[in-house]
Amino acid sequence: MSTVEIRPATKSLPISLKARRKRIVGLFRYLLIDILKEQAQGKILGKKFIEKRSEVRNRKRAQRFVATSLELGGVLIKLGQYLSTRFDLLPEVWLEELSRLQDSVLPVDFSLLKPIIEEDFGGTIETLFLEFNPQPLASASLGQVHEARLLDGSRVAVKVRRPGIEVIIEADLEALNRVINFLQKRTDLGKLADLKGIAHEFEVTLRRELDYIKEAESARRFKNNLKKLKYVYVPVVYGQRSSGRVLTTEFIDGYKVTNYRAIEAAGLDRHKVARVLANCYLNQALIDGFFHADPHPGNIFVRSGPYGLQVVFIDFGMVGEITSEMRFQVRRLVFAVLNRDVEAIIASFKTLGFIRREEDVDKVRLGINYFLDKFMGLSLGQLKALDRRKLFDEISYIIYNTPIYVPSDFSFMSRAFETLLGLCTGLSPALNFTAEARPFMQRLMAEELGIPDFPPELAGLIHLLGELPGADTVQAFLKSPTGEQLRQNALQLVSLPVKLNHSLDKLETGRLQVQIQSGELKTSADRIQKAYERLLTAILVGSFLISGVILTTASAPFWATIFCLLAAILLSIRFFRL
Repeated sequence: MSTVEIRPATKSLPISLKARRKRIVGLFRYLLIDILKEQAQGKILGKKFIEKRSEVRNRKRAQRFVATSLELGGVLIKLGQYLSTRFDLLPEVWLEELSRLQDSVLPVDFSLLKPIIEEDFGGTIETLFLEFNPQPLASASLGQVHEARLLDGSRVAVKVRRPGIEVIIEADLEALNRVINFLQKRTDLGKLADLKGIAHEFEVTLRRELDYIKEAESARRFKNNLKKLKYVYVPVVYGQRSSGRVLTTEFIDGYKVTNYRAIEAAGLDRHKVARVLANCYLNQALIDGFFHADPHPGNIFVRSGPYGLQVVFIDFGMVGEITSEMRFQVRRLVFAVLNRDVEAIIASFKTLGFIRREEDVDKVRLGINYFLDKFMGLSLGQLKALDRRKLFDEISYIIYNTPIYVPSDFSFMSRAFETLLGLCTGLSPALNFTAEARPFMQRLMAEELGIPDFPPELAGLIHLLGELPGADTVQAFLKSPTGEQLRQNALQLVSLPVKLNHSLDKLETGRLQVQIQSGELKTSADRIQKAYERLLTAILVGSFLISGVILTTASAPFWATIFCLLAAILLSIRFFRL
């Protein structure tokens, strides 16, 4: 029977792989039986009896999970770190206990790591490095980081994979898959999420995290993607001292992103740090399609930089990639959420696989309306100020009563953004994530309309108009039902050419199965299109004229003139096109 030592820094005896699998399955069996027992007691003794004891029982379960994870290490540590950010799935006492797994992993004795480094680079530590500190800077479930200096004097961080960890991971994943198969088939949780898909994605990501050559490639890709973001930095990878088991990168001096006192003492603006983080992730998800999937506090540092402050990302073992098609659909979804367009959100949910059955649409619509009314427009601070227990209960009720299915493709992306939101909330509760997302939406909309860059002259004109007298009156008007209708009419007119181009593209690629078999039918279609354009123009001209009249009575004569001029311009364009 093969054995591997999992905690060399302690005096505990090695544990067989068979025993590991048995312990992991036993842990989840205990948790499931205890939850089923609690549910049965609730039916007999009543809900209030269970609620009084709920916190104590949950803490006991969480402590059992944490203790087993710290003893066994491996996959359980990674799973616990993942769950420690899921306030949507777990009660607060679980989150409190699981947070211990972020920094409680015991180190490996350096005497076990030294042969790995020397074997991979064909020399002794003394000939490979000018200096090497045997005391670890950080210890994680899969690897350990040490400070060193290269022969040219460069200060570096050397991450070394734990000995035997790949064998442990295989045994743990086998046990975890047994648990997942049971949950998928026998519990309601399997109806809400693609547990097998999520487990597969977790497995692929975990195996990737064990390969430091792939991590080095990811780090270089991030550095290239984010090079235009002046407040973001990615460390240099030193290829001559990197291998599948060892990764050497530039050493980073800075403050952990959650060390608020040190950040403030250094004169760095916490609100700006939160904005940089939010914008960096929006750029990764919506523009690059390649994102850092593990933004926990130990992987993000803040320091002074050439532009005042600099946010530094480290550890690129867990990364996620969004396909161009998925990215396009996510953009559509974000557009719809920012515009509070419930039907567009539902359409995106269907395309992305969140809604499986047509009969579930009405229930999903109710859930979407609830979330939009409850949370849209709130700052992170306002969200944080909400009663977390009550908020958790409300979210749980909606999740478990709304037939939304979570595809595996979104598990790590959602986890990354949930962790990010937690970090941003701690840095600056006043941050409005919706406001940070709007410039990205404007850029993407411009690209879809065939405008690669928003003209700076136009941006300057819009800013100037916003400073003119009566601008507040116009903004209030545009938020009214009449103004909302005007905006929708204008958007339809502007997006019409884009829709036509999309239809033509589909015709060319054969995705739209329509064939024009008659010249007469083609002529009729053109006639209908022109009639539609004339009707839409008439509606828009009428809307501008009515708006001008309303603004005249609202003591905004300048803006009334602007709207009337717009109506005249549209009429002129229509006249010359006839």
